[in-house]
Amino acid sequence: MSFSLPDEIQHYEKKIYDQRQLIEISRALNSTLDYNYLIQAILDICLAQVQTMQAALFLMPDMDSDFIGPVDGYRGFVFTKPEEEYRIQVQSPLVQLMETTNKSLKLAELDERISSHQPVPSLRELGVELMVPLKAKGKVIGLILLGEKAVGGDYPDNEKSFLFDLASLGGIAVENARLYERATVDMMTSLKNHAYFQSRFREEREKALKRRHPLSLLLTDVDKFKNFNDTHGHQAGDEVLKAVARVLIESARRTDFAARYGGEEFCLVMPGADEKTALAMGEQIRQTVEAMTVIHEGKEMKVTMSIGVSCFDPDLDARSNKTMIERSDKALYACKHGGRNQVRAYSKDMG
Repeated sequence: MSFSLPDEIQHYEKKIYDQRQLIEISRALNSTLDYNYLIQAILDICLAQVQTMQAALFLMPDMDSDFIGPVDGYRGFVFTKPEEEYRIQVQSPLVQLMETTNKSLKLAELDERISSHQPVPSLRELGVELMVPLKAKGKVIGLILLGEKAVGGDYPDNEKSFLFDLASLGGIAVENARLYERATVDMMTSLKNHAYFQSRFREEREKALKRRHPLSLLLTDVDKFKNFNDTHGHQAGDEVLKAVARVLIESARRTDFAARYGGEEFCLVMPGADEKTALAMGEQIRQTVEAMTVIHEGKEMKVTMSIGVSCFDPDLDARSNKTMIERSDKALYACKHGGRNQVRAYSKDMG
């Protein structure tokens, strides 16, 4: 015999279920400091919890930016205008309203209060139905934008409340990821800093030892960089370092990470890469740097790079980062004394 629970009991059971969901979501979001992963996770959770095929995240590109703009990974929406036209100023009436109204708002509700304010028309053209504030420390750092429901109709109050709670958790997680990013990134080159390199490199060594997977380290150095600085000045030198860093970032595979080792020395850690793969990557980077032209104050400047490669040896490298770094450094030294602008893997005859 079947029977129906009273509506009030069903209502509270749904609230208990939603709270359990939020606890699990909070654990998932706070288990990582990977900024890009968090963005994808927030959008995926939104799509899974409400019946819509359109979701996008607008975020401040930096912690102290004066606007909020779309980030990659949006689903379903079609942005037909340049990205700049969708930017929302932090001091705009829209953001100020979202900051003071602690809830999710339908676009129709925004129309009633700030209908003439840009970018409401652009958001309407995009097909936005609901906006959810992403907050950290009481300030709006972003917005979750959702399109119409797949089954039609309005978003019910319980869904809007759930999304608001989700955004509160997401805002804290994103802010924590940004603080971590700021603490571990070299601000001039956007590469990971030396402290991050040593910590993460240790983790990759331990994985390579446990799983018996290859691991390679590329240590790079801009050739005759001191002479370059003396000739062109330190500002020109900084532009060269930024350009070389971009080459490393764009060349790295999804599993690799690049870091600034110190001064004009950069490194690339390649989990899973054997010597042949690492040498091929080094040659690709070397050729790209040699071919590029850096323009500073109207002057065209060119540089070359030398790259030393070492591969993980469980008998030598199980206990310390130092031994593998030293072998890459010896291979780099051999490049310098062999004429520069080349890639070499460590061999025992290098000492």
